[in-house]
Amino acid sequence: MAENVDSLVLEQLRLIREDLGALKTGMAAFKDEVHGEFGDVKAELLGQRTMIFSLATTIGHIDRRVEHIEEKLGIEQ
Repeated sequence: MAENVDSLVLEQLRLIREDLGALKTGMAAFKDEVHGEFGDVKAELLGQRTMIFSLATTIGHIDRRVEHIEEKLGIEQ
């Protein structure tokens, strides 16, 4: 009887170990996927930041040109 109980316990422990191994593998794959997507988000954010800086620079140049034209036309602000 003790052998049967030991055998059942060992079988359950083996199944638990297999389940934990599968979970560990799944979590590692999920972690890699999340890291990859996070890297993509960071790259996209950097691109957006660069675009906003470029637009702000362009708007600044346009503003200076408009001010220059206003000065030439004698328009006061």
